[in-house]
Amino acid sequence: MSSRSLGEGRSTKNTSSKRPRRASSGGRCSTSLAVAATNTGAVRSCSHVRNEPNTRTCPVCLGLPGALPVLNAEALRMAISASLALGCAVQPRSVFARKNYFYPDLPKGYQISQFDLPLALHGELTIETEARRARIGILRVHMEEDAGKNVHGVGSDSIVDLNRAGTPLIEIVG
Repeated sequence: MSSRSLGEGRSTKNTSSKRPRRASSGGRCSTSLAVAATNTGAVRSCSHVRNEPNTRTCPVCLGLPGALPVLNAEALRMAISASLALGCAVQPRSVFARKNYFYPDLPKGYQISQFDLPLALHGELTIETEARRARIGILRVHMEEDAGKNVHGVGSDSIVDLNRAGTPLIEIVG
């Protein structure tokens, strides 16, 4: 590992002094794809209809051995529609991968997500108010599955509700 500081070796000279500097900031927003429309998970077949905790799970969302995920075609269609509405270029090839991490609401130890090859790239969202019009650049739109939900204050306990584990999401990254 290098002991150089982050800025060392980089030019600090402003070569574009004619242009005013603008502050910019990145962000991301995860949006659930309409559960009523997809009725099942991103990569699982069990229903997401709200119910008592842990009554709507399946071998895929629990990460049981031998359970294989299958992409929800309706969730994909909705994600492509959202990408096109944001003016993004839908990619001819996108890839899902396992994002490995431990958290109590993720019993299988990984989340199925896209990173290296996302669904769509380079769009924008324009917001108009009475005062002004703002353009927000979109770097990427990718699909992923939601984790479960930690519920605190159930009496004196905390529980993990896995009913929403596997719910299809899109993540919009600006």
